[in-house]
Amino acid sequence: MPSMSSVAPVSPVSFPTHSFDDPLIGDGAPGFAIGSFADLAPWSYAPYPHRHEFYELVCVTRGSGTHVIDFVPYQIAPMTMYFVAPGQVQFWEGHTPLEGYIVTFVEEFLVPQYGDRVSPRRSLALDPLGTGPVLHLAAEQVDPVTALLAALAREYRRSGGADVSVLQAYLHILLVEMRRLGRGSDVRTVEEDSGTALARRYLRLVSEELPYEQSVSGYASRIGVTPKHLADVVKRTTGKRPAEIIRAALTVEAKRLLRHTDLTVAQVSQRLLFDNPSYFGRFFKRETGASPGEFRRRAGAADYLRSVTRPPT
Repeated sequence: MPSMSSVAPVSPVSFPTHSFDDPLIGDGAPGFAIGSFADLAPWSYAPYPHRHEFYELVCVTRGSGTHVIDFVPYQIAPMTMYFVAPGQVQFWEGHTPLEGYIVTFVEEFLVPQYGDRVSPRRSLALDPLGTGPVLHLAAEQVDPVTALLAALAREYRRSGGADVSVLQAYLHILLVEMRRLGRGSDVRTVEEDSGTALARRYLRLVSEELPYEQSVSGYASRIGVTPKHLADVVKRTTGKRPAEIIRAALTVEAKRLLRHTDLTVAQVSQRLLFDNPSYFGRFFKRETGASPGEFRRRAGAADYLRSVTRPPT
């Protein structure tokens, strides 16, 4: 892993970041908003790489195109749901007019209603280990999910103002329903839920603390468990060792910087606190199979190819 001792701390490159301070995102309830693509345009169609400081849940009911989430292009299709966590880089391209629902919320939005009483279940609902970024709804799943979304939208626009506790309840049910659909099972033991909560906390800390904290023992200390316990639970819950997750997160951040900024390879290496560009190059090639320069050239060629083959909008 790169050392943090030889390079002075440098602030990470800031991709355009949307927050709840943005005027388009919501005055109806603190930390929550729901609307259509048209309601939130042009923010909902952002064609440039950007991050969010909140969770975004999108349900497309009509339209086509591509939704790119952390370098993976997902084809837009009716009755597909997209879940984007804070910090992920995303953008939309080549799309026809889109219809559906966009739900945005901060994690704390669920806390006042459920508190510690169901914190494992809340962790389960927000845990990105489950469905992943995309969930295709089968025909029999469409009505239950769209009914929940419609109920959320009605309450959000309720004359006289929305009741926050009702929004929290509907959102919680929707997230748990997504997990059931994605996993194909709604049976979870207390031990599994507790493990999921710990793994989710670890993943969140990694996303917040990299590149400044890169040791498993450092994260274990922050969480208040032993490194062995953290390793056992994370491996059992995610199928990956904690160190693998750190390396994967570093690799994704390196890809973001190489593809979406004009920083040199040496500057990317410095941003991620590697000892030197040579070590960064070896790390990146070991993780991706390509050197940083090769990755940047291929990404640029792919972007160009999509731009000249993009269907008219």
